[in-house]
Amino acid sequence: MNPAVPLILQAVSFLLGACIGSFLNVVVWRVPRGESLVSPPSHCPKCNAPIRWWQNVPIVSWLALRGRCARCRAPISPRYIFVEFLTGLLFLAAFWRYGSFAPLAWVWISLMVAGSFIDFDHQLLPDFTTVGGMVYGVVCPAAFASIAWFTGADLREGTCGSEAWPVISEYPFAPSLPQSLAGLALGFGLLWLVRWLGGKAFKREAMGMGDVFLMGAVGALFGPVCVVVTLILSSVAGSVVGLAMVLLSKARLGGFKEIPYGPYICIGCIAWMFRGPELVAWYLRLFAPGSALA
Repeated sequence: MNPAVPLILQAVSFLLGACIGSFLNVVVWRVPRGESLVSPPSHCPKCNAPIRWWQNVPIVSWLALRGRCARCRAPISPRYIFVEFLTGLLFLAAFWRYGSFAPLAWVWISLMVAGSFIDFDHQLLPDFTTVGGMVYGVVCPAAFASIAWFTGADLREGTCGSEAWPVISEYPFAPSLPQSLAGLALGFGLLWLVRWLGGKAFKREAMGMGDVFLMGAVGALFGPVCVVVTLILSSVAGSVVGLAMVLLSKARLGGFKEIPYGPYICIGCIAWMFRGPELVAWYLRLFAPGSALA
């Protein structure tokens, strides 16, 4: 096989991710406002000037325009290029990790990126990320089996059947429908219990139902172990960010703006996607060295 083929596939993965990220910027802006994703075409929110195709090339156009509208010179948020670059990197990482199965990961990555930034802006998680993620997780085992058959992949051996694709060292997705349903039940039930206990303790809603559905989607896609790991990592990440906000005087104890939990669930899930088995093995070696699983 031509040695350039893997490099081409890696470049395509990153470029595809950047293009999807450009579309996700539109989703993040328009969906919470109830606007159409196709009409009107992309335009400057300040002067309404249409954005031509050469002004809408992911990453490149923002840099070429120096982060400003070509007509009115109004600043364009750097978050646009950040989302494009982030999505490109995650797509590339998914290709490295999952090989033939990367397209399945790309779908979930896109849902998480869009849902996280909508949650940051509006304190809500869209149904296409939460409910859609649960449905996607349940139907994925059939997709796994189809791709494995088509590419010659062997999940038990951790190989992808083609030199063009990298080897999968550990396969973190829920490989069967029973595991998917078990993960969904655990993720949804565990976070619903946390929400209920928090409401009783604080006499107010401690967590939105969107977060509960999102954890159900995580469990449906990756199984019960991922739910536990994601819950721990998301709690740590959210606590660190919250403490940093207090220390930087961006918020005040007792009266600060609520921090959305959805993005930190996604951060924990991404950590599992790319280093989940290694994290579990490290934890067991550190805290349970005598365990049979360590």
